[in-house]
Amino acid sequence: MKKLLAILLATVMLLVFASCGGNGGNEDNTEKNDEKINAEDVINKELEEAEEHDSFSRGAVEYYLKKTAGIKLDELEPDWEWKLKSDYSAYADDPASGTGHAVITFTKAEGEVTDDEFDAWYKKVFDATAKASDDGYNIRGYEFAGDGEDALGEVTLDEALDSWLMKGWGFRVDGKNYVVYVSDEYDKNKDSELGKLFYYDGAKVDIGVGLQKSFSDTMDEAEKYMSENEDEIRDAIKDYLG
Repeated sequence: MKKLLAILLATVMLLVFASCGGNGGNEDNTEKNDEKINAEDVINKELEEAEEHDSFSRGAVEYYLKKTAGIKLDELEPDWEWKLKSDYSAYADDPASGTGHAVITFTKAEGEVTDDEFDAWYKKVFDATAKASDDGYNIRGYEFAGDGEDALGEVTLDEALDSWLMKGWGFRVDGKNYVVYVSDEYDKNKDSELGKLFYYDGAKVDIGVGLQKSFSDTMDEAEKYMSENEDEIRDAIKDYLG
């Protein structure tokens, strides 16, 4: 378990430290950015919180969404009767970490999800995040902004869903950027009775802390931090693994 946590931590380390500046690089955070972060303390705190937090549960998802974005789970629930298909259908990090995400898959209790049901659910989630946002609307987000596009500009639902690879958008709460990923889920062991390619019976939403600036800027800052604190990071993970 500890080894898995350490690997997961190392994987997300770039995002964790790149977002330490907060609020998208606003000038009033300059003083915080200039402070030296104790890498070992940060790593140990993240590992301990991840191990103690009961992440795989509906309750964890509810808690994360409420504490970080002020969103209630029932604001995201589909109109169809749903269930958690497995123990891994719901997951959330501890919001005390200041990073992470919550993800849940709403599997229809019986039958397939129709196109109209998917459309209604997408709109419900889109409206919920817009309501929770500082701006009163959703933004494109750095994760989805292409060349020349304004990552912080307002996005419509149609624009957010216009992708064959990843569907989603962003929104801001207390000056922090959050990212939303939505997807149709299917059962590979069943054949569709609605004439679809797959048996779509669920909808997944993933909401968490997003990029606070462009991907290239985020990577540059994170790589610099990792390089400057390489020994501390390695020692902290080594000590934790025993």
